[in-house]
Amino acid sequence: MYQGYNRMKDAILDGRIHQPGVIERNDRQIVFEFIEGMSLEGLFFEAFLDGDKPQYLQWVDRYHDLLFGSFKTVNEFHLTPENEVFLKGVDLNFIESEEVFFPNAFLDLVMDNILITADEKYYCIDYEWIVPASFPAAFVFYRSLSNFYGFKYREFDVERFFPFAELMSRYGMSSCHLEQYSKIEGNYQRHIVGDCLYNRTRYLKERYPLHDLVPSLDGLKQRPIEANEKNFKPLNHANEDIETAVCQGVKDREWLIEQIKAKDDLIARLHSSYSMRIGKAILFPFRYMRDQLSRF
Repeated sequence: MYQGYNRMKDAILDGRIHQPGVIERNDRQIVFEFIEGMSLEGLFFEAFLDGDKPQYLQWVDRYHDLLFGSFKTVNEFHLTPENEVFLKGVDLNFIESEEVFFPNAFLDLVMDNILITADEKYYCIDYEWIVPASFPAAFVFYRSLSNFYGFKYREFDVERFFPFAELMSRYGMSSCHLEQYSKIEGNYQRHIVGDCLYNRTRYLKERYPLHDLVPSLDGLKQRPIEANEKNFKPLNHANEDIETAVCQGVKDREWLIEQIKAKDDLIARLHSSYSMRIGKAILFPFRYMRDQLSRF
């Protein structure tokens, strides 16, 4: 992670591009500065929800300009053991014919990993998948948009709003590009998770419900936890209702905002309780829900 951080740092050419500062680093972990902002993907999705095609394309233009103008690139491709694993079954002659390559492949420099702060600075996060070998810059662009269309927001029917192939054609990508890049993405996913593509269960952290934690506490702490635990049940039901609504493509943002505010108010009242301190992990579903709804 730290090596990837430094590789990106050395590649930045644009003064608007920043990285979170490293607060702590040791053999077990690295801690980065917290950055408050909105991801490019979130703003992109918001334009889609508003049905605003000009703004939708403006966000894609901005992302494309950042990829191709804000980082060091080279015009030659070299096959190495580091990038070969992602190019199995790919037409290498086609790849070599491309004109712009990252000397170090920023495979996760997707729209969701670029944050825009209130003062219009860009912060690039997530340095795990930076391959020390040349790679087509256009693939990273394709990867971000194809995941947006085909994996993250498929149920919203973004394709009908603006067809993916038409969007890629706008940036000079032919059906041949899409075919070869699709193979690279498949190889990338298999490299990460094996043959179960898009299986993210290995990244989930273990969480413990309050009723499993209570027996390990003394009597003084058990009582306030048990008293407050009932307050989390409506939150669980509300979370399920909202998540279902999102999956069904509900776009009534006012209703969603009211639901979030109600949950925030209840969480604030519980903030100082033992149940919140001891069972902090139980809030993961609600944070996930808020992150999803923040895209509206």
